[in-house]
Amino acid sequence: MPGKKKAAQDQVDDSRLLPGEDPKTGHPDDALHWAQVYRELTEFKNRAMDRIVIDAVGLGDVARQEIESTDLVVLRAERDRFQRRAEFWRDRYRTLAPGQKPK
Repeated sequence: MPGKKKAAQDQVDDSRLLPGEDPKTGHPDDALHWAQVYRELTEFKNRAMDRIVIDAVGLGDVARQEIESTDLVVLRAERDRFQRRAEFWRDRYRTLAPGQKPK
């Protein structure tokens, strides 16, 4: 399936934006919104990885190594991308609203 490869590449592509995401926005509320979206996605990936690590304990060595060398690698890369995007939006907020605290 050609769609699988593109989807996998998109998940770790630092230049990929979510629908509606505009890095050039001039609105502080937009920046806060996207920082929150990416924080939620980061937390979701962390919970998924925690669950996989717990469940993998009961697997045989080969199966566990497969999970650790594939699934967890991709999830970490996705999580790391989300963390970078969240930081981008936090920085963007500070630029758009210097000295203001998030609502």
